[in-house]
Amino acid sequence: ATSVRRLRLASIVGFGCVLLSVIPPCFSQDLPKGFVYLHQIDRTIVEDMRYATGNNFVGRPLKGYNAPSCVLVEEAATALASLQDEVRQSGLTIVVFDCYRPTSAVADIFAFVSEKDQPDLQFHPNLRASQLMSGGYIARRSGHSSGGTVDLTLARVNSQEFVLLDMGTGFDYFDPLSHSDSRAVSKTAQNNRRLLIKVLDRAGFSNYAKEWWHFRFRDEPFKGTAFDFPITGNR
Repeated sequence: ATSVRRLRLASIVGFGCVLLSVIPPCFSQDLPKGFVYLHQIDRTIVEDMRYATGNNFVGRPLKGYNAPSCVLVEEAATALASLQDEVRQSGLTIVVFDCYRPTSAVADIFAFVSEKDQPDLQFHPNLRASQLMSGGYIARRSGHSSGGTVDLTLARVNSQEFVLLDMGTGFDYFDPLSHSDSRAVSKTAQNNRRLLIKVLDRAGFSNYAKEWWHFRFRDEPFKGTAFDFPITGNR
């Protein structure tokens, strides 16, 4: 087990400011060979793990998310750390929303969207939950379960605050507005999306065209393999 002291997000609201708070030491579970906790590779990357909280389109923590920790294959985590070194020179930081996702969580999502048949004003106002699969936003199998896919954005660092770059929509806003090349968002958001995709591409990650925040590490070692170990430990 590893114990580290980190600065963590206290809250994120829309595109507003993000305050920092100090949390107790972290005690991490042993992971399968090839996987690491992102904080073990880079403690400066901000982790706002939405599926370990109620701040997501399901409205509660998903199965398997027993701690708000980003887990990735080591190669992807190392690539993000190198990218973090680059963007920090411009006063930016990476903010991750989701990393490795257990297959039990994928099944949890599928059960939720299969049972619910109403839009959600915050996450999918123009689609019923049951339409999220046909729309290409939810799948029975997720690349996240291989450990090389990550949902993220960039934020500007101002003193003791992080200000998320304007991407036109929030994370997990399932709508054509969130398509990476949407021209229906502001010019600022379009430029920020292009910046995000450009720097992630340089780091070896490919964007999913329907979700500006979704990136897959091209050289992931376990592509096509779905894992189901839980994310546990105190963060």
